[in-house]
Amino acid sequence: MKIINKSRLEAFSDGVIAIIITIMVLQINVPTHDSWSAILAPNFLITFGSYILSFMFVASFWVSHHMILAPVKTVSKKLLWVNLLLLLPMSVLPTVTTWHNDFVNSVAPSVCYIAIYTFCVLGLFVLSKGAMKHVDKSHIKMMESVAKIRFWMVMFGLVSTIGTFFIPQIASISVMLILVGYHTSVFILNKKKWHGLIL
Repeated sequence: MKIINKSRLEAFSDGVIAIIITIMVLQINVPTHDSWSAILAPNFLITFGSYILSFMFVASFWVSHHMILAPVKTVSKKLLWVNLLLLLPMSVLPTVTTWHNDFVNSVAPSVCYIAIYTFCVLGLFVLSKGAMKHVDKSHIKMMESVAKIRFWMVMFGLVSTIGTFFIPQIASISVMLILVGYHTSVFILNKKKWHGLIL
């Protein structure tokens, strides 16, 4: 098995994530007039609120990605491909976010919205499982604990995706719950077991 330095993997991933955030902010339309009502208009607030939620989600992915790879010394070709598969759904986030913003009460955009976010969490789960093969044994128990949280977030996302077929509004609520639920669970895990070693 060919061993590769992880620096190129991290640099490429950081670049892709930075571009994703840039695209998302560029999709916020500049207000059309110079009064406060322009930024208090419902359409602008929905778009801006969605951007904030998506930004927090992508930022969370970046932090998680960093923490997964931090104890990894070298990577294999297989892990490189797993990382690329994580970046695939992430690269679609700006598109599905904008589509969902334009048709927030429609089924197809809402299903795609929650599904893509769920696939992103699944990608982190698979990446963490692959990374465990490239870390010291002292890190594995900690990584398994966090991976278990991601697994249940994926399960919640899949159930939410099914529910969105019937109630489109479930999508936005579920994305927020996944974000809050993950960080709350990891925070509690930090306090109980790892004394702030994981994010």
